[in-house]
Order: sequence, then structure tokens, then C-alpha cells
Amino acid sequence: MLSSSGAAWCASPDVPRTQISLDAGWRFRQAAGLTGVDAAAFDDSDWTAIDVPHTWNRIGNDGTERSPLSNNVQGIGWYRLHFHIPPSPSQPRRYFLQFDGVGEIADVWLNGHYLGKHAGAFARFRFDASPWVRPSGDNVLVVKADNSHPQRGSSTQDVIPLKGDFFVFGGIYRNVSLIGTQAVHLDLMDFGAPGLYAHATDIQSNEAAIEVVGRLVNDASRARPVQVQTTLLDAAGHLVTESTRRVDATAQVTQVDAHFAVPHPHLWSGVKDPYLYHVVMTLRDIKGNVLDRVEQPLGIRTMTLDPERGFLLNGQVTPLRGASMHQDRPVKGWAISTDDQREDFDLLGDLGANAVRLAHYQHDQYSYDLADARGVVVWAEIPVVSQVSFDGSPASDALTANARQQLTELIRQNYNHPAIAVWSIGNEVDLTPTQMTGPSHPKALLQTLNTLAKREDPFRATTLADCCEVGLPPHTAPQIPPESRREVIVGIADSVGYNRYFGWYAGTFADFGVMLDAAHALRPALPIAVSEYGAGAALTQHSDDARGGPINPHGRPHPEEYQNLYHEVSWKALQSRDYLWANFVWNLFDFSSDSRNEGDLTDINEKGLVSYDRKTRKDAFYFYRANCNEAPTLHLVGRRYVDRSYAVLKVKAYSNASAAHLAINGRDVGETSCAEGICLWPAVHLVSGRNELHASATIGGSMIEDAMVWTLSGSERMVRIKAGDISGYVARNGERYGSDMYFDGGSAAGINPPDTAAADRVAVRADDPPLFDSAREGDFAYRIPVPDGHYHVTLRFEEAVATAAGQRLFDVTVNGQPGLSNLDIYQAAGGRMIGVERVVEATPQQGAIELGFHGRHGKAMISAIAITPAE
Repeated sequence: MLSSSGAAWCASPDVPRTQISLDAGWRFRQAAGLTGVDAAAFDDSDWTAIDVPHTWNRIGNDGTERSPLSNNVQGIGWYRLHFHIPPSPSQPRRYFLQFDGVGEIADVWLNGHYLGKHAGAFARFRFDASPWVRPSGDNVLVVKADNSHPQRGSSTQDVIPLKGDFFVFGGIYRNVSLIGTQAVHLDLMDFGAPGLYAHATDIQSNEAAIEVVGRLVNDASRARPVQVQTTLLDAAGHLVTESTRRVDATAQVTQVDAHFAVPHPHLWSGVKDPYLYHVVMTLRDIKGNVLDRVEQPLGIRTMTLDPERGFLLNGQVTPLRGASMHQDRPVKGWAISTDDQREDFDLLGDLGANAVRLAHYQHDQYSYDLADARGVVVWAEIPVVSQVSFDGSPASDALTANARQQLTELIRQNYNHPAIAVWSIGNEVDLTPTQMTGPSHPKALLQTLNTLAKREDPFRATTLADCCEVGLPPHTAPQIPPESRREVIVGIADSVGYNRYFGWYAGTFADFGVMLDAAHALRPALPIAVSEYGAGAALTQHSDDARGGPINPHGRPHPEEYQNLYHEVSWKALQSRDYLWANFVWNLFDFSSDSRNEGDLTDINEKGLVSYDRKTRKDAFYFYRANCNEAPTLHLVGRRYVDRSYAVLKVKAYSNASAAHLAINGRDVGETSCAEGICLWPAVHLVSGRNELHASATIGGSMIEDAMVWTLSGSERMVRIKAGDISGYVARNGERYGSDMYFDGGSAAGINPPDTAAADRVAVRADDPPLFDSAREGDFAYRIPVPDGHYHVTLRFEEAVATAAGQRLFDVTVNGQPGLSNLDIYQAAGGRMIGVERVVEATPQQGAIELGFHGRHGKAMISAIAITPAE
């Protein structure tokens, strides 16, 4: 018999514990201010029919404007379900409602009786519904889900996270079920945990000592004797060892221990060999009838964080190379399926990762199961993110209690997962100066959480993610006066992960290694990881040379080529530092964040190596695949930048081959060596129109190939460069300027720095102002490839700094000969912010025109260059 929700008992014939799914047949309404909804007779016939997992929110879309289909409303959503309980071979005596995840606060009623509240969006929780369940007849389950935006006075003011660069979806976004047990059973009210815990206390090559603890509960009115059988099974389900003991089950929780010696243990060895044993605890009455049975995974392994050698798995140095991931998808939000989770781990595996940071909160249990089965080492954490109060006041007692609750849930529910290496107690809580000075300092909260984590699980290390520790150059957070010098949080946990974005939010690429070495020298006994590093990438925005101009991290554009460059340089810095126990790319996937309007997306953080919908692996994904996955990789870079600005340019491929070969339109370009996953052909000539690029390489005796198409709509005899700009520009007359390229030296600048508000932006007085809004400055040169001939070179300048004539004077040379001497832009234009053009003549030498810019007083500069045939 099925329940009205379409569910049936799921149980083995000899196991009285039963479980029915309550996922189907719900009614839903998103509304605040409703009354009487908890009553069984409430009329919900006009509500929307839905199944769970479900969320009412929909956030994140293509384009630069929020979609009308978006729903970022945070508040109350109501759910109602009528269900019947089907008959069972062994009629349960106790009933427990299990919710795998409700965002963010859940109030639950059954048949008009209030069962209770759960605060926290991410952990499994249960209610003992036994007194109010109707074993026969109609049952009415009502849930109020509340994801109100956290602020002082809101229902979520003391529920973590208070803040974060991710959207908190509302609703019953994971599965719901009803569990039936006998009166004697393993504890179901232990913070949503299994009631059975196992770990290896000593591991040697010839023997491993295993300790098992079960929490036995007797809900009957009298104590009764119980036979407790604890069994250890190998991966094939064969018996390894077992023990049986008799205990008297009282009304209180009775702890039952078992100890095993496993000869010649088969170790859980990560992705190479994720071997799993299973621990089974079976409860029987004195007649031998089964009362309850619970099974949990056991991986026998050691994990060590060493401050010099990095991560050691079973005593072997095992560098962890991984990525972070969130749990959301387009349209579905957090209401994802097991198929979705498998696809995420498939992509993680294809990347070649052996570790994952499940950020910034507890993920669905199935994800931890997948990590166990695939050998992926896990950084698990709770959502103490960015701040612990709204106004610089200390963390409240209520918030501290909620953080403790969520940490306890995380650890107890996931204690048995061998893949988990560390418990993280916080992320970037030193983000703002007000959180790091005076009484608001989160140190007390973090110390409390660290102590709790060590008590709950003495066998794993703790960690936290730091963004902004003072004393490590360069600082990534606003500076504060010396008298308010912030205390650091690094060192509270057993280890630290640094979230650093050098070359994106702050500093330069070269700062990354400097900062890490400084951190290691400052605390040589503290194990260090990099918990975040990354850069955004828009699939429709591109650059001819990602070094050509400043990036706008909080806005647009976000060329995909910049993400490529960022990861190439950052990876090199990380790989050379053996003391790092893990590196996690931020992020494996684009994810929703209603504070983001960047790249070519809205309400999405697009730092992912894979697009939000998981359909597109960005170029940088293949860079990591070439470096981390032993499977043959050959990927031509730049396939989404089809319509090219320049006829002569670099072609790049990511590959783990030693060398690769390139042909264009069947014309042989040649072979190049590949190093650190990169194969580069430095000066490849395109023809006007269609160019078919074909790469090939031999790996392990087999040929692999890749191909893409570029087009060149212009001519190799016309080159137009927008200097100092990371992206190109189409002028008002239709002429196309590529992004800055062919330069050597100098630095890029603009009249409107990144993050300039629209109301504060300025423009040059010129026929086409955007042609003048960027510049290259300093002493620098351009070597621009063009065929033989005679050319006009149009140079465009503007003066954004000088306030009088004579403050900036510089020369321009053409092929080493004088072209323009003592150029004073201010004087030539008659003032600041006025466009100026000069034309010089040039004949290429050795296939190129070389332009030199040399300052006499102040820096030389150029905004745009246009080379056209003189004929």
C-alpha cells in the first residue's frame, strides 16, 4: 500500500526499522502573515502542488540585467502534506520525522501539534512524532520555512550565516521521510546523527585497532535486556570480525562499546584506492528477534597535516589539489538531486582533483558518501562566514549557541566519513576591521568552536579560512590605525587556509608566493593551506592579451583569458611550495550570489572553472586537467573567442603531452614543446575569413586531437590597438580595435579606475571618447607585425593628469628613428581630458613596425594606435 504522498515503507524483511519517503504530494504557498495553517482542516486546495526537494527562490541568469523570472524574496514559505502510513511486517512503535535540509528556519506541526523548531539551513534534523502520528488514517504535516534576510530584529538574526557571498535559498530543499522503529533502537535524536560511531585508534601494517560506539535508546516504560551484535564487514560484504554482548537497555541513552583488531588492514588510500569497510550494529531481544540495525562506513587511514611536508595520507606525502564547490544550480537552486551531485563529483574527478572543499556549510549526506567512495579528501565546514554580528558588537549568546549546534550536527552526522580530513570553524570572519577590534573580535567564538570540535572529534584536525591577517604583505582588507591593530585569528585552529586573490582583488601575481612564504616564516609550526584563489571568467568576454589592462574584479568585463592567465601563474606559485597541505581553486562551478553583477552574468559569481549549468568547461578547467589528471589531455584555448582582432597572435593549448603539433587550414605550423601543461605557438598567422586550427599530440602511444575555428574579419595590413585596455572596442565609425597587444613594458591605466560608480565616471572630449579612456604609460615599446609596405600610423593621446603645459613631455620613435619629439599633450590639446591625434609614417622592418615611447619629463603614454596602408 502506498501513502497518499506516493511513498511506501523501505526496509529489509528482517529489520524492523522502516522508512517512507514524504517527498511527493505537497502543497505550497510563499506568504507571510497566514494564520491557522497548522490546523488539519485548513483549506490548501488553491495552493501550488509541488514535490520536494523544492525552493521558491530562483536567482542567477545570463545577461547584465536581472531576469523577470528571478525570485530573490527571502521570508516565509508554507508547506502542507497529507499522508497515510502503509502497513509494515513489524508495526513500528516509534515514529521520527526526518528533514535532510530546510532553508533556513523550520517550524513543524503534525496533526495540529507543534513538534518544534530547527534553526540552520544545512544539517539533517529529526523530531520524535510518536505521540501524534496516526498509524491508520490521514496525517497532516505542516512546515513553515523561513529564510528571512539576516538583520537586527529579524527571525534569523542569531542564525549563521549572517552574511556571505552566496544566496540562502528558502524551502524544503532536501528530502523528507518518516522513520519507524521499535521501542529499543539506536539513537535517532542525537543531532540528526546515525547513533553509531567508529574509528581506528591505532593503525599498523599488521593490525588496526577499531573502536565502535553505539547509542542505545529504550523508549519503553521498563528496562529490558538486549543483545548487541557489532559486525565488521569488508568491501565485498564478507565478515571480518564481530562481537556480541548483552546490555540492559534503560530509559536513558546507553552507550555500547565494541573493540576490534583487524589483521593486515586494507587502507583507505584516497583516489588510488578508496577501500571501505562497513560497521553494522544489530540489536536483538533475548529471543533473537531483530529490534534495530544500523550500518556505517569505515575507512581505515591516517591523515596528518605537517607544517613542512604538507598532507600525509597513511604516512605518505600526498599533495591535495582540489576545488571548492557550492550546492546550487540554475532554476533548482539548492533543491538538487543525487544525479546532480554525482555529476558534480564526475566533473571534480575529470579535473583530476583529489580533494574538495564543501563550502561554506554542511552539504547533503550523499556528497560525503561520494567522497568516501571516490577517495576525495574533504574540507568540511560550518557557515560562520564574514561576520559574527551586524554592527561590531560581540557575537550574541544565541548566535554562539546556534554555531555550536551547527558544528555539532556537522561532526556527529559526518563522523564516520573517512574522506573528511578537517573540520573548519569559520571563513573570513576577519573581513572587516570592525569585526577584528574591541569587543566584537570573533576570537572568543572561534576558540569556543575549536574546543567543541576537538571534544566531539579528537582524531581530526581543525582549520579556518583567513582572508586578511595583518602583517602579511600585501594586505587584502582595509588598513586600520596602529592603535586599533586587530588581533589575528590565525593559530586558533590546528591549521589555517588562506583565501587570497593576488592579481584579482588586490596586489599582483608576484605577491602570492611572497605572502605564503611570509606566513610560513611567521608560524613555522602551523600547517598552511590555500583555501581559496581564483578569478572570474565570462564565456562571452575576451581579451587578446590578458596582461593588457587592469581587471575590474567587481564589475565588467571579465575576459576568460584573464582567468586562464591567473590560474597559470598562481598554480606555478603553489606548486613550488611543498609546505602547503592543500590548494583549493575557488570555485569549481559558477554559483548564485545576489550581490554580484559581473562579467556577462547577473546574480552569479563566475569564478567557476565550469559554468553554472555545468554544460561548459571553461579553458582553465583543462589547464588543471592537464596538470592533475593522468588521462590524456589536449585542449586548444580560446574556442569561444571566435572573431579575432589580429592576424598575428599566440595559439595556446593545455596538454599533458610532452609536445604538440599545430596546423591551420591544413597548413603546417609546426611542433612545440609543452611544459607545466602549456603548449604555446608564439606568432601564428591567420588569413582573412575562416581559420581551422587543428592540434595533435601523442600520449602513451596514442594520438589525441582537438580542433577549433577562428575567423579574421579584418586584414593583416590593418592593425588597431586600444592601449591599456583588457578588452577591445568598436569605434563609432565601425572600426574595430583589439585589446592592448604587442607591447613590451609600461603599465595600463584608465581615466575611470575599476569600480568607479556610473555617476562618477568621466569622459574625454573627442569625436569618439571611449577610444581615449584607457592608456599605456611609462617607458615602453610596441612591435606590431604587418606585411611589407608603407603605412600611416595614427596615434591617439589624452592628458588626464597634468594641469599645465610642460608637466608631461615624451618622445615617440618609429623603428628606432625620431617620430614625435617633446610631445606635450596638454599643450597640444589646449587642456586636460581632450583627445589629440598625431600621424606618423612607417615602413616595417623584419616584418614589424616598432614604436618606442620614452619619457623626458613624466611618463610617456598612448591611448590608441591605428596602422593602415598608405597606398
